[in-house]
Amino acid sequence: DVDTVIYALGTMANPIIARSTPTLKTDARGYIEVDRQTQMTSIPGVFAGGDIAKTPGTSTTVIHAMQTGRRAAQGILNYISQKTDK
Repeated sequence: DVDTVIYALGTMANPIIARSTPTLKTDARGYIEVDRQTQMTSIPGVFAGGDIAKTPGTSTTVIHAMQTGRRAAQGILNYISQKTDK
């Protein structure tokens, strides 16, 4: 079960993301900053992948988007298991 899933398609970051969620760290162009290993954002328990999740030194390709999605899924599983183990 999840609280919210945001499914988005587009060609660039939507500025509403940064404006509506001030605690969410974004870069100068509005892309979400994530942990490179887990895809967790600056908000604990919130993960991002795909084109909106930029990591330094990476290009935006379909393969990259798929990789970040898989890392985010694993990050979510690890996060949930840590929460339930306590």
